[in-house]
Amino acid sequence: MRFIAATRLFDGKQFLDSDMVLVLGGESRLLNIVNRKDLDPGNIEHYDGIICPGFVNAHCHLELSYLKGEIEPRKGLIEFAKGIIGKRMLFSDQKINEAAIAADKEMWNNGIVAVGDISNVKNSFEIKKNSKLFYHTFIELIGLNPMHSEVVFTFGKDILNGLQAQNLKGSLTPHAPYSVSGNLMERISAEAKGVPTSIHNQESEEENNFFRDKTGGFADLYEFLKSPIEHFNATGRSSLRSYLQYLSKTENLILIHNTFSSQEDIAFANEFHKQLYWCLCPNANLYVENKLPNVKLMIRNNCRICIGTDSLASNHSLSIMDEMNVLFENLPELKLEEVLQWSTFNGAEALMINDSFGGFVKNKNAGLNLLNFKDRKVSLIQKLA
Repeated sequence: MRFIAATRLFDGKQFLDSDMVLVLGGESRLLNIVNRKDLDPGNIEHYDGIICPGFVNAHCHLELSYLKGEIEPRKGLIEFAKGIIGKRMLFSDQKINEAAIAADKEMWNNGIVAVGDISNVKNSFEIKKNSKLFYHTFIELIGLNPMHSEVVFTFGKDILNGLQAQNLKGSLTPHAPYSVSGNLMERISAEAKGVPTSIHNQESEEENNFFRDKTGGFADLYEFLKSPIEHFNATGRSSLRSYLQYLSKTENLILIHNTFSSQEDIAFANEFHKQLYWCLCPNANLYVENKLPNVKLMIRNNCRICIGTDSLASNHSLSIMDEMNVLFENLPELKLEEVLQWSTFNGAEALMINDSFGGFVKNKNAGLNLLNFKDRKVSLIQKLA
């Protein structure tokens, strides 16, 4: 049995009284939280710093780890997408697999314990099965032509069945509003019972333009792909106000990026859908569009915020601390307590795993990170569990 105390203890939602001590049993499972006055001081391990639960990475693409440094930054989402398309066939299966294994280890070493990860194929499943991390895998479907919905859905179900055959958790999810028909979104939502869904939302202003009048970069992208879009009809509204009706309002929905979400969009979405989570991937937003989401606006609208890293194709690292530090650098009014909650409990709640992760969960090992917070920068001193 171990008795662990620190300068400060953060339980996933708030800082605890400075006299509280964590009592750990076998496999570092939490047995209790007690006051130090009830313990022999000689039995207490005291650490200088902040102890918090393991981080939850609410959005990642492990499969794309092999593209680290391959896509030119700050060229916008359209050019980023073209870069992915142009380079994804240039690497061997061995290189792709080795990069994903290294990325999995990187996340663990950076204090992450659970990941919401996007998969388009089955390549990463064996890695996830043998990982120290918990993964909820979002099997991502792409199909803008409603005539192809059933074929795309059946293909996704086959991948999901392969995931579940390895006793891994997952669900079907739409890629983005500009790449998935309303028909396919409804088909995915009908399947998503008791599991979370995610969608890349308003990562580029070009997405909103495409929905408003069918012009701009996405029209050009589909021409580049030689993919007809006669079946797509502009709505005259932003993408978020156009597609949200097709997704279940009773299950958790994680909106990813939200770089170009307006006050009107946020207010509408929060009123329309009561199970929303707004996932920030600050480093990826800067890498792709050189712009951060309006976090102040999200806070004013009481959005439930969580944090992701996106992929190494759009980032230099897979570290929730690096994401936090970008936020602290650009938003000096942010409090450590609220950003730690985004990085732990909120991510776990969004992924529907807060019974095991994101806090000091009794009878569970949800990870213990010992942090330093100096000059508004977070760093990992060591992993305690």
